[in-house]
Amino acid sequence: MTALTVRKQDGAFVLDSGACASLRTGWTWRCGEIRTGSGRWTVEPTGRRRIGFAARGEHGVPVRLDPGRSHVPGPGGVARWAPGHRGGELVRDGHRLAVLLPGRLGGPIRIDVTGEWVELELVVLTACFALMSRRRRRHLITAAVVSGGSG
Repeated sequence: MTALTVRKQDGAFVLDSGACASLRTGWTWRCGEIRTGSGRWTVEPTGRRRIGFAARGEHGVPVRLDPGRSHVPGPGGVARWAPGHRGGELVRDGHRLAVLLPGRLGGPIRIDVTGEWVELELVVLTACFALMSRRRRRHLITAAVVSGGSG
């Protein structure tokens, strides 16, 4: 098993893997841009509820994370994405990516990697965006409910 970390640095989330890979987002986390050594992708939810996410590039959608139908680059069987409140897990053919969000905002994100993954940086940053975007949506909804009820 390998442990990776994603940290906020100069307005972007950077993967500490030795490779140059980063994620930049907007304030609402509605979409983002992932850059790796092999290219640039736009990552965004596939629906209003932010359950499924896709990384889209010049040549299609190499990564789709959705509890119902996920797809990641490389050979192998069906990928299963299971997002949770504080993290998520992607499993395919016995290989596993487990993403754990920090308890406090701005803290490092931990990713435990088991097995080989094609385009690892892209898959990891897409999973991080998916979980952080869902968290941001929950925070915005909570703030709207609290401010709406205090008037």
